[in-house]
Amino acid sequence: MGPSPTFTLQYYSAKNGRDYYREFLNTLDPITSLQVQANVTKLAVGIGKVKSLDNKLWELKVKVGPGYRVYFTRRGNEIVLVLAGSDKGTQERTIALAKRLLKEIDG
Repeated sequence: MGPSPTFTLQYYSAKNGRDYYREFLNTLDPITSLQVQANVTKLAVGIGKVKSLDNKLWELKVKVGPGYRVYFTRRGNEIVLVLAGSDKGTQERTIALAKRLLKEIDG
Protein backbone atom coordinates (compact mmCIF):
# COMPACT_ATOMS: atom_id res chain seq x y z
CA MET A 1 0.00 0.00 0.00
CA GLY A 2 1.19 3.49 -0.87
CA PRO A 3 0.87 6.62 1.19
CA SER A 4 -2.52 8.26 1.71
CA PRO A 5 -3.32 11.08 -0.68
CA THR A 6 -2.98 14.54 0.79
CA PHE A 7 -4.66 17.67 -0.49
CA THR A 8 -4.31 21.35 0.27
CA LEU A 9 -7.59 22.83 1.51
CA GLN A 10 -8.61 26.15 0.00
CA TYR A 11 -11.80 28.13 0.52
CA TYR A 12 -13.45 29.88 -2.40
CA SER A 13 -14.61 33.48 -2.22
CA ALA A 14 -17.11 34.27 -4.96
CA LYS A 15 -16.54 37.12 -7.40
CA ASN A 16 -19.20 39.07 -5.49
CA GLY A 17 -16.87 38.94 -2.46
CA ARG A 18 -18.96 36.45 -0.47
CA ASP A 19 -17.47 33.39 1.20
CA TYR A 20 -20.51 31.11 1.32
CA TYR A 21 -18.79 28.41 3.36
CA ARG A 22 -17.74 30.93 6.04
CA GLU A 23 -21.26 32.40 6.03
CA PHE A 24 -22.64 28.89 6.62
CA LEU A 25 -20.24 28.32 9.53
CA ASN A 26 -21.35 31.62 11.07
CA THR A 27 -24.95 30.33 11.29
CA LEU A 28 -23.85 27.45 13.52
CA ASP A 29 -23.18 27.45 17.23
CA PRO A 30 -19.43 27.40 18.06
CA ILE A 31 -19.26 23.69 18.97
CA THR A 32 -21.10 22.57 15.83
CA SER A 33 -18.98 24.90 13.70
CA LEU A 34 -15.80 23.30 15.08
CA GLN A 35 -17.19 19.82 14.41
CA VAL A 36 -17.98 20.72 10.78
CA GLN A 37 -14.54 22.30 10.34
CA ALA A 38 -12.87 19.19 11.79
CA ASN A 39 -14.67 17.03 9.22
CA VAL A 40 -13.61 19.37 6.41
CA THR A 41 -9.99 19.28 7.62
CA LYS A 42 -10.05 15.48 7.31
CA LEU A 43 -10.69 15.90 3.57
CA ALA A 44 -7.05 16.97 3.27
CA VAL A 45 -5.99 13.39 4.01
CA GLY A 46 -8.79 11.74 2.07
CA ILE A 47 -11.05 10.95 5.03
CA GLY A 48 -14.78 11.62 5.04
CA LYS A 49 -18.12 10.37 3.84
CA VAL A 50 -18.15 11.92 0.38
CA LYS A 51 -20.09 11.34 -2.78
CA SER A 52 -19.81 12.74 -6.26
CA LEU A 53 -22.81 14.80 -7.35
CA ASP A 54 -21.48 15.23 -10.87
CA ASN A 55 -18.07 15.13 -12.51
CA LYS A 56 -16.81 18.19 -10.60
CA LEU A 57 -19.01 18.71 -7.54
CA TRP A 58 -18.65 16.63 -4.39
CA GLU A 59 -20.62 16.48 -1.15
CA LEU A 60 -19.20 15.78 2.30
CA LYS A 61 -21.77 14.50 4.78
CA VAL A 62 -21.17 15.60 8.35
CA LYS A 63 -22.98 13.46 10.91
CA VAL A 64 -23.70 16.26 13.37
CA GLY A 65 -27.07 17.78 14.25
CA PRO A 66 -29.59 17.63 11.39
CA GLY A 67 -26.96 16.32 8.98
CA TYR A 68 -24.79 19.05 7.53
CA ARG A 69 -23.34 19.03 4.03
CA VAL A 70 -20.25 20.75 2.67
CA TYR A 71 -19.79 21.09 -1.08
CA PHE A 72 -16.39 21.11 -2.71
CA THR A 73 -14.49 20.45 -5.89
CA ARG A 74 -11.04 19.13 -6.57
CA ARG A 75 -8.47 21.07 -8.54
CA GLY A 76 -6.13 18.45 -9.94
CA ASN A 77 -4.68 15.97 -7.48
CA GLU A 78 -3.51 18.56 -4.99
CA ILE A 79 -6.30 20.94 -3.98
CA VAL A 80 -9.72 20.56 -2.39
CA LEU A 81 -11.63 23.81 -2.93
CA VAL A 82 -14.45 24.24 -0.40
CA LEU A 83 -17.43 26.10 -1.86
CA ALA A 84 -20.44 26.14 0.49
CA GLY A 85 -22.32 24.33 3.25
CA SER A 86 -25.87 23.72 4.43
CA ASP A 87 -28.07 21.48 6.44
CA LYS A 88 -30.22 18.76 4.89
CA GLY A 89 -33.21 21.14 4.68
CA THR A 90 -31.51 23.67 2.39
CA GLN A 91 -29.44 21.12 0.50
CA GLU A 92 -31.02 21.60 -2.95
CA ARG A 93 -30.61 25.38 -2.87
CA THR A 94 -26.98 25.06 -1.75
CA ILE A 95 -26.20 22.49 -4.45
CA ALA A 96 -27.54 24.96 -7.03
CA LEU A 97 -25.33 27.67 -5.49
CA ALA A 98 -22.27 25.38 -5.58
CA LYS A 99 -22.92 24.62 -9.25
CA ARG A 100 -23.09 28.36 -10.01
CA LEU A 101 -19.81 28.85 -8.17
CA LEU A 102 -18.20 26.10 -10.24
CA LYS A 103 -19.29 27.87 -13.43
CA GLU A 104 -17.81 31.09 -12.06
CA ILE A 105 -14.50 29.34 -11.31
CA ASP A 106 -14.32 27.65 -14.69
CA GLY A 107 -15.20 30.93 -16.45
